[in-house]
Amino acid sequence: MPQRMQTRAKRRFFTAFAAALAWAALLPAFGEPEPVTPDGPLPGLLRERAVLTRRYAAASAQRHSLFGNKASKKDLQEVVNALQGIVDKDQQIVDVLNATARQAQTTSVRLAATTTHLESTGRDDRNLTAQRLSELQNETENLRQREKQQLARQRDLEAEVAETKQGDFVRDALIAVLSVLSVGLLVARRRRK
Repeated sequence: MPQRMQTRAKRRFFTAFAAALAWAALLPAFGEPEPVTPDGPLPGLLRERAVLTRRYAAASAQRHSLFGNKASKKDLQEVVNALQGIVDKDQQIVDVLNATARQAQTTSVRLAATTTHLESTGRDDRNLTAQRLSELQNETENLRQREKQQLARQRDLEAEVAETKQGDFVRDALIAVLSVLSVGLLVARRRRK
């Protein structure tokens, strides 16, 4: 009697386990996003596992014993073989998932390194840009100062030119007055003689 209960308990456990795994395999069909690529090995392995699960369900439903309500030794061996196939397939699936996890981790490490490099490059670019901007601002300020100095020199030169012109005008006027006086004196002297 206890052996029969253990057999039933085992059968229920394996049936529930197979149903849970089948349900997990069917979740993508019910709107859950499938995280694997269609060209990867995982979809094929899941399909093969579903076939093995159906084979297990068929094998566990068989009753070829002499009495008809019990499973024969051959039926139980088919159930064991089906379960072994499911376990083997599960191991293959786990291996593929582990490989995918390792690949994802490698990709994550590469992305982290690339992100760090890009952040460093961005920081260097910002620093270089800020430095160049500062240099250009200094250069612009220097050019403004030179322009102011040039304008001041130009004003000074214009003032000198104006003074020189005024000095030339006074000199020319003085020369003209003296020339007229000299001519006037010459004429007056000649008249006296």
